[in-house]
Amino acid sequence: MKKVFLIPVAQHDSTFYIGKYDPRKLVKMTDPTIDVNTLQEAQRPLDKKHLQEIADYASHDKQGMLPSSILIASKDTDKLVLKTETSAGENKYYIEFPDSDVELANYANTIDVIDGQHRLFAFDEKYRDPDFKDSEKYELPFSIFITPSIFVRRKLFTTTNEKQKAVSPNLLLYLKSMLGMLDSAEEAYLPLVNAMNDENMSPLKGRIIISAEKISKGYKAKELIKIFNKAKLADIKINGNPITNEQLVKALSIYIQGWESHYQLSFKSPGKETMTKISGLRYITLLFETFFDHSINTQKAFDVTFVKTVIQELENAKQLDEGQTLFDDSVLFRGEGATVKLATDDANMLKSYLASKATNSFNPLA
Repeated sequence: MKKVFLIPVAQHDSTFYIGKYDPRKLVKMTDPTIDVNTLQEAQRPLDKKHLQEIADYASHDKQGMLPSSILIASKDTDKLVLKTETSAGENKYYIEFPDSDVELANYANTIDVIDGQHRLFAFDEKYRDPDFKDSEKYELPFSIFITPSIFVRRKLFTTTNEKQKAVSPNLLLYLKSMLGMLDSAEEAYLPLVNAMNDENMSPLKGRIIISAEKISKGYKAKELIKIFNKAKLADIKINGNPITNEQLVKALSIYIQGWESHYQLSFKSPGKETMTKISGLRYITLLFETFFDHSINTQKAFDVTFVKTVIQELENAKQLDEGQTLFDDSVLFRGEGATVKLATDDANMLKSYLASKATNSFNPLA
């Protein structure tokens, strides 16, 4: 057993204690039946992706730090007992924590995690970097409550999470880029987002929120990365070769300009129209590959005139009346899922319509 000294903290009529311990050992003291999607009494279910993200961040290679305390509670009155000793005339508080493998096995399910469970469970061997050896020093700060009731545990969890104001995902994206902590989609598309915000040819120049800056009706970098990834822009090829970032910036700029010209709208000066909202930008981006492939297949220059022509073909395929637009049914743009489905359906419809025109609806079996 290892003596872990604690600092008492009194708030109103309650006292909890602050300490530190190896999270690789601490996680073995939790309920071993808890896994991803397990319903818990006073916690949200674990998210596997989030667990792996933290595990990768805290790995031997990334050297990530987790300085904020987790909240835990002891469960057994006979184990993890709070004790005191006197040293130099001062009372010191401590709890004896299990240290060896045998002791840890005997202390399984002796703590509950009130807050910070993803930070702790990321040190489970299922997620931990194999190169992150037990001999490598790593401590995690914790605040421990001594055998609180389920009511108190639920209250602590609710208060801790309800009173927090979430940090902007966009700001986190910016900080991750500075720290070299981007995920694969962010690595692939953040350079494209930055270029679309900087290049003079881009209709989105100066309109993208890269960090936490205030831009009226701006487009968040985090959301654009998600859209570009959904559209699989990085998978597009020209003559069998992957499209470069420079080529994508040029093609996307021309493409968006085509939509602007067709509907006489502007992404630099957006109004209330659906097309220039993030939902409209999602829709047209998801159609980009269909337009671009048609340019290659027909060997026609991918310019504003070409884009406008294909937009008209899509309107014809959908049998829109004069004065109608592709964005008139606002219900289809209220939710991401509905917009993605609309774009997928319209892309398939456009492909069929263009193929039918190219063959003059020829039926070899007629």
